[in-house]
Amino acid sequence: MWTNRRESLTSSPPNNRLEIKRVSVAFGRNLALDDVSFVIEAGERVAVIGTSGAGKSTLFRAITRDIGVSGEVRLGGKEIHSLSKRGLREARGLIGRIHQSYNLVPQLPAGVNAALGDVGEMGKTRTLRTFLIGPEAALAKRVEAAMERVGLAGMSATKTANLSGGQQQRVAVARLLVQKPGLILADEPFAAVDPVTTERVLDALLELNGGGASLLVSLHDVELAKRFPRVVALKEGRVAYDGSPESLSKEKLNDIYDGDMETNPKESDEPDEPTGPDVTRLKGQDGISAH
Repeated sequence: MWTNRRESLTSSPPNNRLEIKRVSVAFGRNLALDDVSFVIEAGERVAVIGTSGAGKSTLFRAITRDIGVSGEVRLGGKEIHSLSKRGLREARGLIGRIHQSYNLVPQLPAGVNAALGDVGEMGKTRTLRTFLIGPEAALAKRVEAAMERVGLAGMSATKTANLSGGQQQRVAVARLLVQKPGLILADEPFAAVDPVTTERVLDALLELNGGGASLLVSLHDVELAKRFPRVVALKEGRVAYDGSPESLSKEKLNDIYDGDMETNPKESDEPDEPTGPDVTRLKGQDGISAH
């Protein structure tokens, strides 16, 4: 299913099996994650819920080693925080992330941004060529198919900065479809889009999940989370619930949300991700990072 490069990361357990073992993260005196443990099996689909500050975004950054942790994060049996630079690059190549900043290059056409989902396979020369003159024919066909899949057919040549926020989000998802990662981390991907776009994006994510990708999605919308076979709830950095949506009672939800199910503000348990000095990126409610 995966390329030889991805298969080389590990053969057993599956290379997209995710293990979180007693992970803690502190920002100063604030313990953002506190002894968190759970396993995402290969191909599993899991929703993560919790209030603002519960630790959802911090958890995703810990998985990709964007922040240091106490404990272990294993992808395909490999401990992410112990890998060499090369090993980390390979591991990150398995991960596609939709997060709370677009991470698209506004000066580039939408199709080129989507094509960069394949950057892990390109090498420096092909990456530079894609930036300067666009993707080669085979990749261009994949990009067009991905753009059509998210409802942006015929818009590959459109400058990304000229797209609406919802369209930019769909470019980010198209980039994910081009990448075809083994593990998808989607941090509040439906926060700023309409219901029709939500369904379109969700369908695209489920398509990847159906193809074998593990899917971990953080959500503020509890009803949407209940459409997932498994729900993990964080409260004050700890796992407060891990099970089926059918067993997630009203009483348990009131405890998770401190009795206020109407107030689910945007996550703010960590500083914004920094932008690199050499690339201007769009900032918004969501986006994708292909490492």
